[in-house]
Amino acid sequence: MVASDGPRVLRLRGDVEDLVTVRAFIRDAVATYGGSARDAADLVQAVDEAVCNVMLHGYGGEPGEIEVSTALRDRRIEIRLLDRGPVFDPTGAPAHDATRAPVSRRPGGMGVGIHLIRTMTDAVRHHVRPDGGNELTLVRSIDSPVEED
Repeated sequence: MVASDGPRVLRLRGDVEDLVTVRAFIRDAVATYGGSARDAADLVQAVDEAVCNVMLHGYGGEPGEIEVSTALRDRRIEIRLLDRGPVFDPTGAPAHDATRAPVSRRPGGMGVGIHLIRTMTDAVRHHVRPDGGNELTLVRSIDSPVEED
């Protein structure tokens, strides 16, 4: 039997229709791990942005392998995204300039997705997978649900 805070894994074809499944998967994991509604909302947004970036920019809008896994370690939720797209390290992207209006830098993008991912998590780590692709880990400390309004 797996403990309620044990790792969870979701494997996808990387199709736009999978985003509903990803969001539900993250909401359920955060609730199971004891996170607040705020934690869930922020992590759903961050993961949605990251997965959309992989689909749109990594796979060029075509289906492609994406694995999403979650784990709880020391009251911190770790979400790991694995893909086989071209290597892209979002941790090296320049910081968002909030004084300027978003502009489309690439087709389909407004240039704020990485900023949202950084804002809604405590840490973002990237590694190149030894056999090709990316491993992106998003980390967030969980709030106490009793602190919510």
